[in-house]
Amino acid sequence: MSEPLFNPITINSEGSLKLRSVGHWQYWPAGLAVVLLLVLLLAVGFVPRYFAHAQTDSAMGDLPQLRSSLLAEPNSVRGNWLRTLNPSVQDVQGDLVWNAAKQQGVMRFLNLPEPANGTFYQLWVYDSRSETGTPVSGAVFHQGSGIGEWLAPIQTQTPVSEPYKFELKLEVDDNRGAAQILLMVQP
Repeated sequence: MSEPLFNPITINSEGSLKLRSVGHWQYWPAGLAVVLLLVLLLAVGFVPRYFAHAQTDSAMGDLPQLRSSLLAEPNSVRGNWLRTLNPSVQDVQGDLVWNAAKQQGVMRFLNLPEPANGTFYQLWVYDSRSETGTPVSGAVFHQGSGIGEWLAPIQTQTPVSEPYKFELKLEVDDNRGAAQILLMVQP
């Protein structure tokens, strides 16, 4: 009769109990398997999410640093958000900065609510040197800031030389309704 591998108690030929020493070395294959499984799960589950977040952050650049450098530039235009009478933005605060020479800008929001389903935010920039007089899109985003501070980049497809007004509008998907002006900056 064969003896079980992990039974620490045996009966000898005289009928007395004998305790066998069970070393921890017997469990190392199982322990190694558990450790390798945990490493694999961490690598598959967490690492891709970490790198995806890092790529998103690096693609947008360091917005706090960009904002600080633009605010330090003497030829940057800046202003605080002016609220409209729309009750959904009564608690919103923040500002923006734009530098025409660098064609870069940053918006800062506090307490910007999440847009309702089927709507999104769009920043429109008005340029006094524009030949058409139509505003230029500076940003489109589908999120709010929550109760914390949130920075968003301003990037235009058309150069803006002398902005005289920035409007943040709540737009409706598929142009099914009229856009609402929520916030404005007039530098």
